[in-house]
Amino acid sequence: MTSAVLALGRTEWKLLARNKAVLVSATTVPLLLGIVLAHRVPADAGPLAWSVVLGLQVLAVQGFTVYFTTTAALAGRREDRYLKRLRSGELPDAGVLAGLLLPVVLLGLAQTVVVVGLAIALGAPAPANLLPLLLAVLLGTAMSLVAGAATSGWTASSEQAQITTMPWFVVLIGGAVWVSMSDTPFALVVPSGGVVDLVRVAMTGAELVDALPAAGALLAWTAVLAVLARAWFRWEPRG
Repeated sequence: MTSAVLALGRTEWKLLARNKAVLVSATTVPLLLGIVLAHRVPADAGPLAWSVVLGLQVLAVQGFTVYFTTTAALAGRREDRYLKRLRSGELPDAGVLAGLLLPVVLLGLAQTVVVVGLAIALGAPAPANLLPLLLAVLLGTAMSLVAGAATSGWTASSEQAQITTMPWFVVLIGGAVWVSMSDTPFALVVPSGGVVDLVRVAMTGAELVDALPAAGALLAWTAVLAVLARAWFRWEPRG
C-alpha cells in the first residue's frame, strides 16, 4: 500500500505542476508575503514582535500552499472523475486521499522551512524553543488539510476554488491579525489563534505548558472540520 500511495503522490505532483495558477498560489505567493512581512519589522524588534510576523508567515503557507491547493486539487480531480477511478482501484479511500495530499503536505512543510529561514536571514532571532513551532506547523497543516477537503465539497472546479476559499482566508488571516493586535482572552476561539500563540511560545521561550491550550484548540478545530469534511466531501462530480 505504501508504494501505491507514493506512486499516486508522484503522479499528483506532476498534475499540480501543470496547473500554473495553483502552483503560483502554492509557492510564490507565500514566499512574497513572507518577504514583505519580514521587511516591515523594525531593526530593533524583539522576539515577541517577530513572533507576530512568523505566525502570519506560517499561516500564509498553511492558507495558500495547503488549504487552497487541497481545495483546488480535490475539486478538480473530482470533476475530472479521477477520484472515482482511483476509488475503484486497489487503494482504500484513506490511501487515495493520502496519495493525493502527500505532495501538498511536503510542499507546505518545505515552504515553512523556507519562510522561517528567510525571516531569520532578514533579522529574526532563532526560536527559543522549536517544539511549539513544530506543533504550530504540524497541527496547523492538519487543520488546513481537513478545511480544504471540506471546502472542496462546495467547489465546482479548481478555478472556482479562488472564490470558495475566500471565507476561510478571511477567518484565518483576519483572526490572526485580530489576535496579534489585541490582548483578547478569546484568542484561541479563532482557528488561527492556536498557530499564532504556539509561534509566540516558541519565539519567546515561554514554558511548554503554555503551549497546551493552543495545541488543544487546534486539535478541536481539526476535529470539527473533519466532521464537516466527512459530511461535505464528494467522490462523484457535482450535479
